[in-house]
Amino acid sequence: MSNSNTNLQTQTSSVLQNVTVSSCSNSNIQEKTQLSRSRCMHSLKEIKSLFKFLSETLQDYGTMPIFKRTFSQDLDLLEQHLTKDILSRTDCTTTLTDLRTTFENAFNSELKARMQNYTRYDAQSFYDAMIFNMDSLGKYMLELILHQQRTPQLLKQKKLMQTQEDHSTPIPALNVDSLKVDLVVIQDTCSEKEDSNSETASSKLVKECSLNSETKDVHAIKYKMSKAKERCMAYF
Repeated sequence: MSNSNTNLQTQTSSVLQNVTVSSCSNSNIQEKTQLSRSRCMHSLKEIKSLFKFLSETLQDYGTMPIFKRTFSQDLDLLEQHLTKDILSRTDCTTTLTDLRTTFENAFNSELKARMQNYTRYDAQSFYDAMIFNMDSLGKYMLELILHQQRTPQLLKQKKLMQTQEDHSTPIPALNVDSLKVDLVVIQDTCSEKEDSNSETASSKLVKECSLNSETKDVHAIKYKMSKAKERCMAYF
């Protein structure tokens, strides 16, 4: 049992290191998640097939009934964990460890001898096939868990990068030349208005001067006529 735990812990550490490097260099986490899940279910299917062969080959004798019941329960529980949307690393690794321990103990105590004595199959080859599929299941299971943990991190990182890009969008520079042109146009317009106002004021002044001149002439004529009339009256 201690050897089984040590092997699984070593495999866990190795897989996590390799998958971390691979995941960091590959942005398509969703595809890798689906691939790891598919491989998990394939390995689980192989384990169930081997267990079915063992159950049909060996009769219920000695500890065989207890082994069948315990192994079947752990196998069903592991399948339930693997079919969840979000896998629990603790639940999956604990159940897989229990499954492997149950098989190794039963094989070393009774199954190996019974297979060698009462069947035509090689016991060691059967053992190697079962352990190989359990190791594969553990590897792909840990990859799947790691990919699922990476997905929220990548989404958060993508959102942060998008926010930074939005904040770093440069503000369009002011068109100084355009401002200069607009200023010249405004100045020209104001000058034209001033010129127009000046022309209007000048015209008004000339007109007033002309009217004043004419008025003065009329007054002068009336004054002269009045003086002439007075001289005539004095004469008579």
